[in-house]
Amino acid sequence: MIGFPYYKGKEESQFEIQKARKDGSYSYFTYKPLYEMSNSYLSNGYSVLYGAESIPDESAKEKLLENVMNVNPTEKVQNYISKGFLTAVNRDSIYEESGTNYKSIVDFWNSNVHRIQKKLQGKTKGTMIFSAPDSYFKHDKHDIFMMFEEDMGKTFHTNTSMICWYKEEWLNNLSLASLIKVLITHKHTVHNDWKYKTWDANEIISLISKGIDKCLGEGSATLLFQAMNTIHKLNEDVVVSRPVVFEAILKRLLGNNKHVQPVIDSISNQIIEKIIFCREVI
Repeated sequence: MIGFPYYKGKEESQFEIQKARKDGSYSYFTYKPLYEMSNSYLSNGYSVLYGAESIPDESAKEKLLENVMNVNPTEKVQNYISKGFLTAVNRDSIYEESGTNYKSIVDFWNSNVHRIQKKLQGKTKGTMIFSAPDSYFKHDKHDIFMMFEEDMGKTFHTNTSMICWYKEEWLNNLSLASLIKVLITHKHTVHNDWKYKTWDANEIISLISKGIDKCLGEGSATLLFQAMNTIHKLNEDVVVSRPVVFEAILKRLLGNNKHVQPVIDSISNQIIEKIIFCREVI
């Protein structure tokens, strides 16, 4: 699953948010939805492997544990945390340790899940992993992170799941092909208040068609897909089966450079507006 949670600040809490920006504690509001999810999983007897933030030292790690507990500080949650059900991992250390070897990232998470489940001796119902691509985006290696995500889903331990938390800013920096692949790889988007949506190929193709029509006029997507089939012998399924090829052919069919970027941007915006958390789930 892929997630884009955001803090839904109420009007009366805007002062708190502004104050937090000044005193350096704004990250609490940024990551609060993940703390809520972690707390909920702990409440239900699951172990949590949390690697979505930069945690440079023990002080930051202790603060993270405190933040998760304080969302709903029940005796049950406190007990589970004290027993080691919540493990914090420095997001940046994963890049430092694994670098551009995507299989090494897979091994990193699986070995940690194995270690936690062995330590807890079957007392946990399962493990929820929280991951984030920030370190890989910052090093311009998102392609490596996507290869890891694609491979990770094939190797999960029993009763183990992962939420990859993407910030909207990362989506805006992706190529169209990469944006499509993000949806294909994850299949589900998780929204605030535990709402989630399952994506299939038809919905992705529909969004792309809307983006083309919005930029070039009604019916343009149908004409482009027909041309793609006539000239390149490829049907619209290439969108999800080979997104890199689709983007290249789309640019070739558009021909005139002044049309290319506006169409690409229109499609990307259509996808992003549909999946980010500040939009209502339909």
